[in-house]
Amino acid sequence: MSLIRILLVFLFISLGLSACFNPPEYPVQPQIEFESIEFKEYGSGFDAEADSLILKITFKDGDGDLGLDPSELSCVSEDVCYNNKFYFVKPDGKLLTYKDKRTNPTYSSLPEFVKPYNCINWEVRTDNNNLVDTLYFELNPDHYNIEVDFLVKNPDGTFTEFDWTKEFNYPNCGTSFDGRFPILFKDEPGAPLEGSLKYSMGSIGFKALFSIKTLKLRIQIKDRALNKSNEIFTPEFTL
Repeated sequence: MSLIRILLVFLFISLGLSACFNPPEYPVQPQIEFESIEFKEYGSGFDAEADSLILKITFKDGDGDLGLDPSELSCVSEDVCYNNKFYFVKPDGKLLTYKDKRTNPTYSSLPEFVKPYNCINWEVRTDNNNLVDTLYFELNPDHYNIEVDFLVKNPDGTFTEFDWTKEFNYPNCGTSFDGRFPILFKDEPGAPLEGSLKYSMGSIGFKALFSIKTLKLRIQIKDRALNKSNEIFTPEFTL
């Protein structure tokens, strides 16, 4: 009789432990929430280090397929590519150039250079500072897995996005603060995953551009299958 009782108690304890460790159920689309934003200032002058904005968010993902390795720069399927740029190949097998835009009406609708080159669609290739060619490309929006937009407050209370890629002319092309966070799962994805991300953005231009302005950030992440999370915003802040 006592043996049966011991076995029953052991069975109840086992069932209780199993219930405690059931994995949580989340959607396969990542879910994120704002945690904090911090500005770190590193002095001034030509020898100063870049100031930093440090963003913290929390995340949940149903199948845990979060993160990209820096070496992942190719397509893993017909619909999922992690490369940075897409170049265009003409019917003759050669890459599309600015000369094609100027001389072939088929390509006349392509973007123009901007003072004198466009930082987004035209890649200038040189050899010993001599111009070799100018190739047309389009940026791959899926190269990064975290997107961060800077929004600047207007006098009327609305916000306008500050587009880093368009505010500066060639050759001082600005880069966005989109980026990659590393692989977060162990071995293979498939299990629910939750945690927090700390994402640091550095620039020597933060204070010069935004010192007396009110900002907020818009953030979104993607998983490896390119499922997008919800968009979140930081509270308004100044530097």
